[in-house]
Amino acid sequence: MQSIRRILFFTNEYLKQLKKKRATLLLLFLFPLVLIGLLVGLVAGLIIPAENAPIRVALVDEDQTKESKLISTLLTEAASDQNYIEIFPASSEEAELLIERNEISTTFSLPKNFTEDLYEGESVTIPMVGNPARPIDSFIAKQLVDSLARYIAAAQANILVINDYAKETSMPRDERMEMMFDQFVDFTLFTLGKDKLLDEEVLKNSATMSPLHYFVLSGWFIVFSVWLLSFYIVLEKEESKAMATRLKLFGVSVGQRVAGRLIISLVTSSLLAGLAFYVMIKILQIDFYAVDMMRFGLFALLYAFILLCGIAMIDVLLPLKKIVLFVQCLFVFGVVVVSGALIPTLYFPQVFQEWIPYLFSPIALGWMIDLLLEGRNYADFTSLAIYAFSACIVLWLSLSWKERWSR
Repeated sequence: MQSIRRILFFTNEYLKQLKKKRATLLLLFLFPLVLIGLLVGLVAGLIIPAENAPIRVALVDEDQTKESKLISTLLTEAASDQNYIEIFPASSEEAELLIERNEISTTFSLPKNFTEDLYEGESVTIPMVGNPARPIDSFIAKQLVDSLARYIAAAQANILVINDYAKETSMPRDERMEMMFDQFVDFTLFTLGKDKLLDEEVLKNSATMSPLHYFVLSGWFIVFSVWLLSFYIVLEKEESKAMATRLKLFGVSVGQRVAGRLIISLVTSSLLAGLAFYVMIKILQIDFYAVDMMRFGLFALLYAFILLCGIAMIDVLLPLKKIVLFVQCLFVFGVVVVSGALIPTLYFPQVFQEWIPYLFSPIALGWMIDLLLEGRNYADFTSLAIYAFSACIVLWLSLSWKERWSR
């Protein structure tokens, strides 16, 4: 109970300290908005023009059977209705030449004996060659090819089951092969004819599908992060050794003062961010209901708490204040970059993309994008809640170690 009273006392003192720095507060509010707005606008200008043209993919049919021709035709026709990808038939020589000229992003082929392997239950592989000059486009096309391979595997499983049962009957082989082809056609029409393959599996890039909304939200996310860091730094107060000793004699711990700074930084930054967010959705004319606002706000608060815990841990563990400030700025910058707010995660190297789903900032921003831009009507807070609890425990352990070390 005594600790809570002390935390509330320091929270009130830090609030009074903020009120005395009105000019600094105005600068903290305006400077990140202007600077980050210019930065995000520059990045958006560099990224968006490269995505205006559709991704061109060459399809090489080396099998030349009626089944492979059917897949080629349906894929080409399905892609013709899309504005983000173009699939066209080509020979292997033409495809190699187009890649050398940097006119296409990827080429994939239906190999020889494709149909025979499909009907006999052999593993069917779809070779793919990407354009090293267009790694992002090649990666997107790879998702399409992987999706196609999964659909073919599902079709193969269905056909083999039917074929096994048909072999137990007196059905002639020609009739059985015709029936298998009919099943193949039905399954192919179901998966490709309705554009399911392209609609479901081509990677979604919100930065180019709705660039204005994406980069405005990203700018808000970056500004929010900068506000959290700035308010925590502004509340820093130099204390003499005599004052620190006097506070210890009164039973005041480092953790109680850190908790006060963390609470004021969280509340003040969240209020400013909430106001900025409300203005943002009004300007963009986005329909955002109260329940969506609550979900979005909870993601923002969890993200802010985790980030502040990280900033506070750096403050607690490092001795020199100049180094502390530098490392805190570096930490926030790294969190923002990894989140995809500055550069969309789709443009990261493949080796880093495997780790992105496990980091707290991409999780938070990803859900914010889904709620605001995609209209998702549900949310999963489990990952961020675990992160927040873990950050709280680690910060408490760091403060306990600091108290023991200072004795």
